[in-house]
Amino acid sequence: MKTRSLTEGAMLGALTVLLTLLGEYLSIPALIVPVPLILLVYRQGFRWGIVTSVVSALVTGLVTGHVFAGLSIIIWGFVGVALGMALREEFSFAKLMGVGVFANLVVIALHMLLYALVIGGNMYTEMINSFIQGIEQAIETSRSLGATEESLANLQVLRELVPLTIKNGLPAILLLSSVGMSFVHLAVARLVLKRMGDSVPWVQPFTQWRLPAYFSIIFLFGWVVTSLIRVVPLPNWLQFAAVNLYFVSSSAYMVTGLSLAWYYFNQRKTPGFVRGLFVILLFAVPIVVMILVLLTVADGFFDFRRLMTPEGEVLEATVEDTDADE
Repeated sequence: MKTRSLTEGAMLGALTVLLTLLGEYLSIPALIVPVPLILLVYRQGFRWGIVTSVVSALVTGLVTGHVFAGLSIIIWGFVGVALGMALREEFSFAKLMGVGVFANLVVIALHMLLYALVIGGNMYTEMINSFIQGIEQAIETSRSLGATEESLANLQVLRELVPLTIKNGLPAILLLSSVGMSFVHLAVARLVLKRMGDSVPWVQPFTQWRLPAYFSIIFLFGWVVTSLIRVVPLPNWLQFAAVNLYFVSSSAYMVTGLSLAWYYFNQRKTPGFVRGLFVILLFAVPIVVMILVLLTVADGFFDFRRLMTPEGEVLEATVEDTDADE
């Protein structure tokens, strides 16, 4: 048993080092760095996870020549140990996501602190400056291509709103980032564990995701107040609340909107090319996003997919079975 633990620890530790080095030299996001540690803690316990993360950090620091990469592994180890123990305790999916979100919020905070101590400066401020510089470059490029000042008005407005929006919406940005990272960590770990014969609690099929009707109140409030910020002076607390609620609710409706679209894509056996084109349009054409969000809001009231009725459950099961047969 001890030999098996040593072997798994060595293999998963080496994989952690490799993922970190790839992120260091190829600028690949270090999003799945905690996954090997999650698997190790789930199978062998938190002590092996802690030891492996420390050893991996030392090896990474020696290879890269600086402590930042090694300390980053130690920080990511918090997510690995937390989610690994949660899986080991057989938590439900909701509890797993809760643990993951909390752990990732701690990791983000520690990375910002590490950045300030080792590199200096504020990671948050530099992120805002990067956004502004990107918008300014887009404006200059458009001008060099002969664009008129009238056509650049939207970019100018965006440049003014970005600092205010990001400053007010920081809690929502951090929360959404943590939710996304937790879902990715659990999804990748689940894929590996399924291959190993273990089962992991999971969410219902993607095409059944929906939001209740009352959630639209949060979205509409955030949308209206955020739109008014440009033209009407509003109290700081109201701006802060509206921007954060809008970020969270609009992101939730974007995801459930894709779920709604995919439901009908599956029913009509839509080709993958059309689905890909639809996703590209979502990122490129704002009106498509707004139409999809409004349709998803309406779905909360009218239940287009009949998911809340026995007939809808039967229909959805039929669709899923058809997709599986294909």
